[in-house]
Amino acid sequence: MQSALKQRIVTAILLAVVVIGTIVFLDQRAIAILFAVALFFAMTELVSLTLGRNRLLQGALAALVAALFLWSLPQVGIRVIWYHAYTGLLAWVLILLLLRRYRHNGNLPLSVRAALFLFASALLWIAVQGLAFIPRHFANGNWLLLYLMTLVWVADIGAYFSGRAFGRHKLAPTISPGKSIEGVIGGLLLNLLWITLVWYWSGGWGMGYLPFLLVGLVTVGFSVVGDLFESVLKREAGMKDSSHLLPGHGGVLDRIDSLIAATPVFLAGLFLVGGV
Repeated sequence: MQSALKQRIVTAILLAVVVIGTIVFLDQRAIAILFAVALFFAMTELVSLTLGRNRLLQGALAALVAALFLWSLPQVGIRVIWYHAYTGLLAWVLILLLLRRYRHNGNLPLSVRAALFLFASALLWIAVQGLAFIPRHFANGNWLLLYLMTLVWVADIGAYFSGRAFGRHKLAPTISPGKSIEGVIGGLLLNLLWITLVWYWSGGWGMGYLPFLLVGLVTVGFSVVGDLFESVLKREAGMKDSSHLLPGHGGVLDRIDSLIAATPVFLAGLFLVGGV
């Protein structure tokens, strides 16, 4: 157990150095390339979870989507992101409602798996477009992007330790038995402190404390839904992790599943409170 935790911590530190270093010290082009690389590996894993483990199909689809992402960036303005954000928000609300009715199948027909692939791909596309938009649109966009990511990271840290210490009640036992209600509460409470500290440090980037707090907490809440949705995909595929690319963490999807849901919710929240 200690060895696994150590491996997890080392990988997390290395990932944080790469991601934070790119966002803080490099330009928008480097940030876009970082997201394109993440999108490539996430797509290969998504194909594996839904359509099958055909390496040629995985590589071809992933390369196509990553190339389209880089090509499309100059064409994507605030109007497109507005539609993306609200479409993503509605999609994740729908997923939240459907998760309550989920029952494991384990033998989904190809048509259903293909539909899941297309649906999940659209959610992934909306998220990476939104992530790339933030540093291009906002005056302090790099810091706002990093803040969005830290909301998810802090929630994960709070949920991990509070769940281990106090977890008694399962959040969604048929989907992810390891997650507890106490873990979610711990992640929210730790983020309550983190959001408050960031607001005092940044002045909320022009937002008042209450809307800043509300957007942050709702974003964190939906990040849990993203985690559960990926757990459904893995459960139906009979896989524990989306891949073994990241020691101690699984695959890229395992690391960004929460962020995929959090991003459109965060942007929709900024639109609603006038932060955009």
